[in-house]
Amino acid sequence: MENLNGDKNTAVPMITKDVEKVSTPAPGVGKVLIREDTVLTVPGCTSCGRGQFTCSGVQKQWSALCWGQQSDKKYYTLLVVLSTTFVLSLIGTIFSCFTNTINDAILSNMIIRNNSMAFSLWEHPTVEPLMKVYLFNYTNWEQVRDGDEKKLHVEEVGPYVYSQELDRVNVEFDGDQLSFQELNNFRYIPEKTNGAYYDQVFVPNLPLLGVVSMSVGMNLSPFAQMSLNSAFDWANHPDPFAKLPVHRFLWGYDDSIINIAIPFLSFINQWKFKEFGLLAGKNRTLSDRYTINTGEKNIDRMNIIEKFDGRDHLTYWGSPECNSLEATDGSIFPPSQLDKNKTLYVFYPQLCRRLPFRFEKEVETYGVKLLRYKMPVNVFDDAKHNPANQCYCEIDTATCPPKGVINVTDCTMGAPALVSFPHFNLGDPFLLDRISGLHPDPLKHISYLDIHPTLGIALKGKSSLQLNIQVRKTNYFSNLHFLDQGLILPIAWIEMGVDELPESLQALVYHGTFSTAAAQLGLSVICILTLIISSLCLCLTIVGRRKKPCVTLKKTPAEITKNQDSS
Repeated sequence: MENLNGDKNTAVPMITKDVEKVSTPAPGVGKVLIREDTVLTVPGCTSCGRGQFTCSGVQKQWSALCWGQQSDKKYYTLLVVLSTTFVLSLIGTIFSCFTNTINDAILSNMIIRNNSMAFSLWEHPTVEPLMKVYLFNYTNWEQVRDGDEKKLHVEEVGPYVYSQELDRVNVEFDGDQLSFQELNNFRYIPEKTNGAYYDQVFVPNLPLLGVVSMSVGMNLSPFAQMSLNSAFDWANHPDPFAKLPVHRFLWGYDDSIINIAIPFLSFINQWKFKEFGLLAGKNRTLSDRYTINTGEKNIDRMNIIEKFDGRDHLTYWGSPECNSLEATDGSIFPPSQLDKNKTLYVFYPQLCRRLPFRFEKEVETYGVKLLRYKMPVNVFDDAKHNPANQCYCEIDTATCPPKGVINVTDCTMGAPALVSFPHFNLGDPFLLDRISGLHPDPLKHISYLDIHPTLGIALKGKSSLQLNIQVRKTNYFSNLHFLDQGLILPIAWIEMGVDELPESLQALVYHGTFSTAAAQLGLSVICILTLIISSLCLCLTIVGRRKKPCVTLKKTPAEITKNQDSS
């Protein structure tokens, strides 16, 4: 047999697999390129690599190259790459599936930092809530005064609709706290109004009722009360009801009663307005000063009120719980509070207290599922039906308002003001019995907030509250003789709400909600697939690591004998 070098006298074992001659070899040297799947089976023959092949005394120089067999360097490089991929995909799977990393990143951008986008949107909100004012027109008060009828009758007129433009001014940062004042501008919307702003209505004479009540509360001497009543008689004998245009009644008008009362009340600074209007102190005027938490250090405190008018608590009520400021303004809530079992609190400065909202159900708005929180039905109950309201009773007189109303007299400089749901909804039945024309509607006269479950933003909501005044008099004021002592007269009810967001904000909320969810889902799928693939490849690489012989050289006994004789 002739070997690969062309030497006829030298016997070479027969190769059973593919053998490729690489180049013209030097005399006595043969080089072969052996495939991976060949195996050396002859005793004494070397495996892969370069060396002396000694087969039963026959020595020849061979060079066998085995491809497919990885070197140690390539093996460990692959092992490091697969291990790194496995660890990174495992970390990504944990973060994407078991944490709120993406949501937390979005919430961090909502923190009110100076000169940030969140600060710009907060300082000048693009959302303009609508204020709808419904007035009670007393159509038969003269007949009741003259004794022709026994019960006052009211007719609801309106709504008179205004849009609210809000700016936050005089802003000051102090660490993670932010102080500011609100500047409101209400713009009349005639196309949404049922009526006209010049409509004439008969309404309670609030300056008269307020001054008389304050004089009673101050325990003025009988002589002072008679002097005050004489001054009223001298000033055209004012009646307890006045006929006024809607616009004047809401936003302010001159009234001689205030000027008459100043000598009696100014020494204790009980009256601060030069003209009277139901909402005169709300339009184009600065509010009291708020201090809120920006969430910079603790996002769970974001938008929580820290101080109001420089105080960290209220001073109107009889317990720390009722005087607490632990609430928001109702626009944004910290994410940690969005628990269906927790109660949210909104601060109402016109009531000098916070009001609770509790989870009711899930709703869908703008294609997004929201959490609806509703004001509890017992929020204005008396202490008998709701013991938590004991602190809203008058401590010195031990008197509590009837079920369905709260007394905010201390919050209105002594004016006998009370707040309830519209038309005394959910109130004591005797409130409805004393005045005709009231029609409570539980579906219409409700207050709620629809809140984004992740962002904590109130995207929709409505707050419906009614303002009332209570008759407090003595026998020295003859003008009020036909009104019963303690009679609660409804004045108006006001609905503040957001019916629709601007389209730009709708799109932002929609894409922010679903793009975030899609991004988190996509990241989770990629991480899980990468984790599975990298783990399989890593296992196969480790298990499949073993050396394989390269060449199979076979020869028959006759060939071995012939080669030995030739040598």
